Amino acid sequence: MVPATPPAKVYGSSYPDAAEYPAGYGASTQAPLSMYSIPSGQAYVATAAPALTDDYFKADGKVVFGAKKMYTIQYNHRTALVYEGDVIATQRPAHDGR
Repeated sequence: MVPATPPAKVYGSSYPDAAEYPAGYGASTQAPLSMYSIPSGQAYVATAAPALTDDYFKADGKVVFGAKKMYTIQYNHRTALVYEGDVIATQRPAHDGR
């Protein structure tokens, strides 16, 4: 995947937007990792299909899902996340064993 509009922000967590939390549940903070981004011309491998943002509340087992999806990527030998709308996903041709 490559940035849709460079640079794409990189995240370390996948929380819903604050407005998506029901009353009585505090929103977790979602902020990009300030030292990382995906500049134009770079591509990274997604480890799975994009998944909805979510947050888990251990006290009562509640899971809050957001409307946006994020890809999990391998970034600089780390696991990171990018919003589905911030990148362009492409299929890599299958390796033919040569």
